Amino acid sequence: MAKTNLIAGLDVGSEKLTAVAAAHDEETNTIQILAGRSVPCKGVRGGIVSDIRETSAAVTYLLGGLERELNKDISHLYVGLRGAHLESFSNHGTYNISRMDKEITQADMDLAVENAKSMPIKNDNEIIHVFTQGFAIDKLRGITNPEGMEGSLLEVDVHITTGSSTHLNNLAKAIQRPGYKIDNMFYGMVPLGHCVLTQEEKDIGALIVDLGGETMSVGIYNEGILKFSRDIPYGCDLITSDLSRLLHTSRQNARMVKEKYGVAFPTFLEEDGEIPVPSLDGRSTNNINKHYILDIIQPRVEELLEQIQHCVATSGYKNSAIVGVLTGGGSLMPGMQEQAMNVLGLKEVRCGGVQRDLVTAADEFFDPLYSTAVSLVAYASESTGYEEYGRESYGGSGKSLFGKIGRLFKGMDIFGG
Repeated sequence: MAKTNLIAGLDVGSEKLTAVAAAHDEETNTIQILAGRSVPCKGVRGGIVSDIRETSAAVTYLLGGLERELNKDISHLYVGLRGAHLESFSNHGTYNISRMDKEITQADMDLAVENAKSMPIKNDNEIIHVFTQGFAIDKLRGITNPEGMEGSLLEVDVHITTGSSTHLNNLAKAIQRPGYKIDNMFYGMVPLGHCVLTQEEKDIGALIVDLGGETMSVGIYNEGILKFSRDIPYGCDLITSDLSRLLHTSRQNARMVKEKYGVAFPTFLEEDGEIPVPSLDGRSTNNINKHYILDIIQPRVEELLEQIQHCVATSGYKNSAIVGVLTGGGSLMPGMQEQAMNVLGLKEVRCGGVQRDLVTAADEFFDPLYSTAVSLVAYASESTGYEEYGRESYGGSGKSLFGKIGRLFKGMDIFGG
């Protein structure tokens, strides 16, 4: 096998793992997605490991398959996190510049951020990353980079994500068990927001929703930065459960019905008629009217969106979002955008994947199903003012991810043949 030279993004979802392998495209100076795939994994539910052996086997099958397909090893792996154990919140930090010259250095900025991190969190939780929202000097706000400026009081607003050490360790063990080294773990909403939303959407105010199977991730951007994020501990798998129970069929058949015939809004029901649905024991078939399937799906979709609406209403940024962007597998259901506009009260909602100017890839990888996996590798190649406080157990040094990535890009040919 060739020398290690691939970068991979692994999205840990709901009973499913999705990954892409990428390299640096020197001609376009972009990340080139070379391959990707998704595999079922009963060892993870809602982003949380329930069976290490099952998860390790799925990781081996998934990443090993990508390595064999490309005849190269994965040398850098970035993992997207989700789940109810993740918590995000904003905090404020200050630092007094006592030197005579009053010139602000990077060390001063780091100390202000460290002070912002000094707040009580749950005993079993740890900080995953800190996202700098903006600085102020002597009460003058709106400063993005104060380095080199003068002032006596440096203030910073940060967005902090924490997670359960237990769940993070179990996930790390499951991935490292087959021999893969994790460079860093991200809360999936951070790279998603950066890579799926346009800069104009971030500036005017945008709500981004990742509609997963067992979780829904919500992020609110305004003035170009992430203001709020939260994971809701259930998702579109509830639609599958409803169909399975009310159609008296297996979950596998219910998922097929949802993906092939399901719509979330009445105008997307193309034609009347019936569809055959196998019975629970598989010995017979029932003909089900398409309108009945809509009657099952629509109330559940509305309920899920109402939970998102409640999350936004209690976020402290209720009126910040002007537009909405849906991504993830659940966003692919016809009529989901229209329902989102109705329930969330937004005038504009679109379904989106990673922006095409960020990566070079086949059309299939711009599908929302791959949004998190692709955004992980795209986000890791850019410097956006993000600061990562990774742990040594992940193979990280505790330094800024982008500082590390930048040094790798400049000093090493990690993407060479």
